[in-house]
Amino acid sequence: MQTLDSSEDVDLELMFAEIRRYPLLTADEEKSIDSRKWHAVETLSRVFGEVADLRVILAEVLHNALECPPEVKRFPSREQHFTLRRELAPYFSDGNRAEAARTSYKVLRGRVSKKRATETVANLQIPASLTVGIAVFMLRRAGGQFPDAVADAVGHWSRHWISPTPPIALEPDILKTIRRALREYTEARDALVMHNLRLVHSIAGRYRGRGVGYLDLVQEGTLGLIRAAEKFEFAKGYRFSTYCFNWITQAVRRYVGDTGSLIRLPTHVQDQVNKVYRERAIEQAKTGMEPDAAQLAKKLGMDKQKTKEILEVRNLAISLDAPRYDDDDGALVDTLTSEHFGDTTSNAELDSLHRFLGEAVDQLEANEQAVVVARWGLHDGPPLSRSEIADRLGVSREWVRQLERSALRKLKTQDGVQQAFLDYQQVGTTA
Repeated sequence: MQTLDSSEDVDLELMFAEIRRYPLLTADEEKSIDSRKWHAVETLSRVFGEVADLRVILAEVLHNALECPPEVKRFPSREQHFTLRRELAPYFSDGNRAEAARTSYKVLRGRVSKKRATETVANLQIPASLTVGIAVFMLRRAGGQFPDAVADAVGHWSRHWISPTPPIALEPDILKTIRRALREYTEARDALVMHNLRLVHSIAGRYRGRGVGYLDLVQEGTLGLIRAAEKFEFAKGYRFSTYCFNWITQAVRRYVGDTGSLIRLPTHVQDQVNKVYRERAIEQAKTGMEPDAAQLAKKLGMDKQKTKEILEVRNLAISLDAPRYDDDDGALVDTLTSEHFGDTTSNAELDSLHRFLGEAVDQLEANEQAVVVARWGLHDGPPLSRSEIADRLGVSREWVRQLERSALRKLKTQDGVQQAFLDYQQVGTTA
């Protein structure tokens, strides 16, 4: 056997050896494992309805999802905020389960029978991963511990609830039931993951050579596989390998799009770029000549102008080590101005522009000002996406988009804004 030189090759060999320990599952094995997973979820859901203290905590989760949704600034990482938002989105005030959340909150906070409470929890249709996350959060409130990413996010979010949730005391048999259900769920989910890891390596191999390491692709694909294992339902009549294929592919493609190039492109744009360049390579191999945009548009059935724009997308980035001229030994980096010695005139012009924009934004309505300032980071903060602004203001993304359009329309019609923009462009050109 050839000696492996790089540490990455050694890691790959170890992973392949581990994967070979887990053969592919049969349909009956998938059914058995998935049944155990959903049995554990149903057990946790039933316990939520039967135990009064747990009903109160679940009611608070629903109430705060409606009235105090999680804000990105309150989390140590955006990934944690995204995880929680992904799970709770249907129960926000603009979600498709908002009305069910309101009704369930009133029922769970009132004096109801265990049967009525259990039926109410079941009708909420809480996803498996969120059910487990809430269960772990409850277990931690009772003094127990169990690892779970969703529970970590709920814990950070709970610090900013309308009313804090005090610790609770649970009977030993209830604690035992929760722990057993959590172990059964984790074991079943992990079994689905481990027996399908070879599919992750197969899909990751297709995206090699795109500026991302193979081990990183495997890691992202595994995260997609775990998500598929959490959502999979064998009762719907399809195999897990069929179901998880799209989840793994989507995770890998998104990671390649986010980190595989200097400039991040949306996934659908990156797919179009790959399609056009692949067709260009095929035509060049056939004819020995590079096809123009018109020829590619005809081959692909696309608009000529759109094809031309896609071809220009890859020309947006250039290395600073590139020469300034064909016969010049200097590089572009040599022409950059030192950040320690700025241009006094440029600074004055920039300060003047900032003051002018500030006065223009102050003429907008309060809600429009808040959206514009947050969207472009005008007050020394990072620019936020529409979803992050919606979380901060407690409104829907569509409402934020409409406010943004309204604000930009008003700014465009203000006296002097267009002229200030043209002056700014002229200064940038002459500089």
